[in-house]
Amino acid sequence: MLPGIVAVHCGAGVHSQSFYSEYNRISKEASLSGIQVLRSGGSALDAVKEAVVVLENHPRPNCGYGSNLTLNGGVENDASIMNGKTLLYGGCGAVKRIKNPIELAYSLCKNQTKDNTLGLIPPSLLVGPGAHSYAKKMGLKMVKNATLISKTSEKQHKKFLKIYEECGIMNTDDDTSFDTVGAVCMDQNGDFAAACSSGGILLKWPGRLGQGALYASGTWADSFDKENEPSVAVCTSGVGEYLVRTQLAKEIAVDVKNNYCPTMGLHNSITEKFIKSIFLRNVEEKLCGALVLRRNGSEVSLTWGQSTKTMSLGYMRTDNKKPTALISELPTGSIVGQTVNVGGYHFYIEPR
Repeated sequence: MLPGIVAVHCGAGVHSQSFYSEYNRISKEASLSGIQVLRSGGSALDAVKEAVVVLENHPRPNCGYGSNLTLNGGVENDASIMNGKTLLYGGCGAVKRIKNPIELAYSLCKNQTKDNTLGLIPPSLLVGPGAHSYAKKMGLKMVKNATLISKTSEKQHKKFLKIYEECGIMNTDDDTSFDTVGAVCMDQNGDFAAACSSGGILLKWPGRLGQGALYASGTWADSFDKENEPSVAVCTSGVGEYLVRTQLAKEIAVDVKNNYCPTMGLHNSITEKFIKSIFLRNVEEKLCGALVLRRNGSEVSLTWGQSTKTMSLGYMRTDNKKPTALISELPTGSIVGQTVNVGGYHFYIEPR
């Protein structure tokens, strides 16, 4: 049996140095939560869900409680999850009052395998009132939307709404400009899963969907034929509209699976499939980040890359005593949107 691994990120964007220690602590807590699921016999899908729940419950990351607010001051969440073993996906978009949107995405993913006597096709993506009623039927925790608004989010909303109303633009370099959180996992059976959750871009239009909800854009996982092909799990972060146009999560998975070096595969994806993409030819700042887990035989690698100033992440193996966390930073003097910072954590697993 292989040692499992869980890795998480708290978004790619701009993280204030004064909060680095807090982000690292959150990343460690989420990684450990996922590892505890694996140690208890849970699957990769279970582990990424639980890791993201930790992030959704904390006021600092942009998801669940603490999400960025919409233009009219509300919380609307996106989330998605993908099971590499089955290749099934579940997602929800612009949902309100759901304490943990990733649990709704998880439920949708799991229920696609259940028999339906009426022959109806189970939904994979739900939005609006339909998502709300489904969550209630599944017994998911519902709360008043106001309880999902943190003090920090409310303060940021007031500040930047005023700037937007006065200037017609919003441009900030402090700790607001970051997006989707996520998690990737390989369990002890070698199965992969990926998950993400997001409050979306600050001052987004109500009803807007980002990559966090959408297939192939926010998450991707494939361990379907793990005995003959590399397995991979990807979760992305950044400007949702750009990640949707490029379907970056799936593009990264394809490149990483087909390249002998996962770091080179990720670098190629972010450079060629995102920064140089014809779908983004009119975009000046191309902001993204990605966390990628790959297994090829006995070699397992965790790699990340970003075109933003910072990216917060953490990881842990089932045979580690404690998790690791760090803030990945672009080199001094680099240009956001044109320079890609790719780092990696590589380890080798001997079959037991």
